[in-house]
Amino acid sequence: MLRKLTLLVMGVVMMTSNTSFAASDQQPASEIVAMSRDEAQIRSNLSSFAVLADQGAFEYLGALFAPSLTLDYRSLFGGEIQQVERKALMQQWAAFLPGFDATYHQLSNLQVSVAGEQASATVDVVARHWLGEQGYWAIAGSYQFSLSKLEGQWLIDAVTLLATQESGSRDILASAPEQASANYQARQQRRVALD
Repeated sequence: MLRKLTLLVMGVVMMTSNTSFAASDQQPASEIVAMSRDEAQIRSNLSSFAVLADQGAFEYLGALFAPSLTLDYRSLFGGEIQQVERKALMQQWAAFLPGFDATYHQLSNLQVSVAGEQASATVDVVARHWLGEQGYWAIAGSYQFSLSKLEGQWLIDAVTLLATQESGSRDILASAPEQASANYQARQQRRVALD
């Protein structure tokens, strides 16, 4: 049960919402800076990582990950580095993150390094979670990502969270799963069908 809760909470922290990048990452339209297609795809995937998590779009979020990946949240929860399958991870996150009334994972200062078929990236994060009238918990720090290019796509194969600050109460983490299924189903019903 503790491992499941740990993985679910890792998902909360990893999953997220709107992404805002620091001025160093944003270029005014009049100052277009050259960027490789690989770097652009990696930046797009990592930006989507936050947004898709916060929006509860786990089917799409899962497409950003390698079939098997490594999660390291020891700086937040202790324990061990986890090796997980992406489908199992998405199921765990779907059973946890929608239980919050809102989440917002704000990313900034994204740095990407590409070396052939491998890449690494670091990004600062503030992950905020709200539940009920008074429930609030936030964690700040940075993510370190490892990515591999598989069949032409850059996929996340390792995530490390280096937590540096925390505010609010972790008590809401135990309550979130209680409403996750109902909230997830309600979100699914609001999807726009394209058929």
